[in-house]
Amino acid sequence: MVKRLFIGIFTVALLSFSWHKYFVSITEAAYNSTSQKLEISVKFIGHDLEKALSDHGTPELHLGTDKEAGNANEYLESMIEKHLRFIAGEHTLDLKLIGKEINNDDFIYCYLETEKTDLPEKLTIKNSLLVHTFPEQKNTLYLKVNGKTHTLYFDKGKQTETIEI
Repeated sequence: MVKRLFIGIFTVALLSFSWHKYFVSITEAAYNSTSQKLEISVKFIGHDLEKALSDHGTPELHLGTDKEAGNANEYLESMIEKHLRFIAGEHTLDLKLIGKEINNDDFIYCYLETEKTDLPEKLTIKNSLLVHTFPEQKNTLYLKVNGKTHTLYFDKGKQTETIEI
């Protein structure tokens, strides 16, 4: 009886953690010709994002809870800007976090935009989101410019790609 109870408690404990073998983020970016800005959304698995932030010395943020740190957005913006870069010519575009959305399904969406910029002929994208914490991390980026969508894939071995627009 005790053995069966222990196995049951151990099984519940294991199932309460959200272990998974795929580590992914999805980024969608579109150039808005009216505002002359890139509008960006990044979809993270919430507990992966919090672990990556914690591994890099960020205090526990409690994203999406009533205990959320008052400066959580600053930490998010800093981390994203460090690991996701859009380079137009020789100029790295500044990213500004304009909001986030946290769903009950453990997804966190971060919404950003760049400063005003003319549409460059070439755009270099650097994406190393979460690869320092999860070597298996795969980052997919969809970039929509002039009605055409470019699909780019990044991982630990490939963190930079340049496209002609």
